[in-house]
Amino acid sequence: MADAKVLKRLTTNTLDDFLDYFDHRAFVDNAEWSGCYCQFYLGTPDEDIPLVQKKEQNRALACSRVETGEMDGYLLYSEDKVIAWCAAGNSMLYPDFPDATEKLARILCFNVEPTLRGQGIATELLDLVIADLAERGFEALEAAPVTEVIEGRIPYRGTLKLFLTKGFEVVVAFPNNHTLVRKYLT
Repeated sequence: MADAKVLKRLTTNTLDDFLDYFDHRAFVDNAEWSGCYCQFYLGTPDEDIPLVQKKEQNRALACSRVETGEMDGYLLYSEDKVIAWCAAGNSMLYPDFPDATEKLARILCFNVEPTLRGQGIATELLDLVIADLAERGFEALEAAPVTEVIEGRIPYRGTLKLFLTKGFEVVVAFPNNHTLVRKYLT
């Protein structure tokens, strides 16, 4: 029997678990991304500075944004240990994306512990995130997953196939190998 997994929102109560996950496990296989702390979509990124060089800055921003409610997402636990992360929340949190409303949520990225990838955890996490966002009263969800998985690149936004199997519909395909998808909850 598979162990029961528990979904928790990122709050000040779970912030230490989030930090521990990003400090020690999220990017053990990709040092280049080790400084992200999921800050890229929360403001205008400075793309001239590699993420690994902004690690302390992004870590501090994550702490500050969680404390002020300017960052949202979900941690997936197995046996009291975080095994995955999903950045998702009110579309108003993401200033660089158009057409934000209070009733629209966006799902922006996934990170599954590298040793557990390929075991259906992102699928399980997405199911739980959709259910929680619906319970929170959002009317629609959007995401921009990769259209095609490219070997050697982690599809951190999820895959189009994953979202289509969960009832999302294609809105528009972008030329950068991403597709905007939407799911109405009401």
